[in-house]
Amino acid sequence: MREDKLKRRDELRAKNRRKSRDILPTILIGIMFLLIAILSYTYYLTTPVDKDNQNKVIVEIKESYGSSIIADKLYEQKLIKSSNMFKVYARLHPNSNFYVGNFELSQDMNMANIFEKLTDKSKSNSGVNLSIIEGDNIEKIAVKVEKVTDISADTFLSKVNDEKFIAELKNEYPDLITDSLDNPNIKYKLEGYLYPAAYNIDNSNKSNVETLIKQMIKTTNDRVIPQYNKNSKVWSMSGVNKNINIHQYVTMASILEKESTADTDNKSIAGVFLNRLKVNMQLQTDPTVYYSVGKNTGALTVQDLANTNPYNTYTNLGLPPGPIAMPSQKSYEALNNATQHDYLYFLTDKQGKAYFAKTYAEHEELARKYVEGYISTN
Repeated sequence: MREDKLKRRDELRAKNRRKSRDILPTILIGIMFLLIAILSYTYYLTTPVDKDNQNKVIVEIKESYGSSIIADKLYEQKLIKSSNMFKVYARLHPNSNFYVGNFELSQDMNMANIFEKLTDKSKSNSGVNLSIIEGDNIEKIAVKVEKVTDISADTFLSKVNDEKFIAELKNEYPDLITDSLDNPNIKYKLEGYLYPAAYNIDNSNKSNVETLIKQMIKTTNDRVIPQYNKNSKVWSMSGVNKNINIHQYVTMASILEKESTADTDNKSIAGVFLNRLKVNMQLQTDPTVYYSVGKNTGALTVQDLANTNPYNTYTNLGLPPGPIAMPSQKSYEALNNATQHDYLYFLTDKQGKAYFAKTYAEHEELARKYVEGYISTN
């Protein structure tokens, strides 16, 4: 009897040992997968926020900033995916020092690149920062320039129409600055050509208007020409003009910039403009009227809509003489990927939602429903 009990006990122990041996590989595999998942996620947090976005962002690092403040600042400006991960990264590099100054960063940089730049004294820029916002017109930019530099708004506005300077730009950037700017109806020759971005202006150049404008033109050339080279597909599919020139392209994008309020509507709105050009129909876009009468806000009057200024697309066929604002990269991309549809009309409500119509009667019905104080142009 005792021997039977001992035998059963030994068998039970052996069975448990076999179970342990069977379970152990499963546990080890589980731990291995967990480690891989942790390492993969950690690596993901150090990768670029947007590998295709090269838009420069100026980050100012002050003397009082430690790694925690810097990490939070980078996260707020959407340059890193995790502030905590950046703090850990900084602790893993205790011999590196952050330098005071202004640094040009972008979302296509990974965490290592950003950290390396912030700890490299040679990458720090002194001077002042100038931010051009998508949709700014040249008069707004002139005011901003005057506030942060020694260049007056009048000097800036005079230079963007300086024929000698424009000729110089034509030689330096022949693909971007063309003879289309010779049109006497253009209000400001370089309207639309000063790319919306954050610019750092060195103290030594705070009074040099030509250097500042050339810095902006170079950015436009680098960003817009590649987009323009993709446009033939759009214009040929719409039947508008296979040989659309760069000036018309920037002009179209600027109108789209001012008309669009939601990214999801941009491509459809672009489709409406292309359809109207295709059938030789007036664009009738309100932002061109605002530009033609020198307004930025407020309701348009019947007199505003009826004015004969060349920029008014209610009273003139085709595109206006030139751009009306600084287009964003998203507007160029939306134009390049315009939605194919049969709509000829659209409007937006107070929330920015767009409504589309094929006929004027449908458009009027939508307008009475969604636009307060709507003025019929028929």
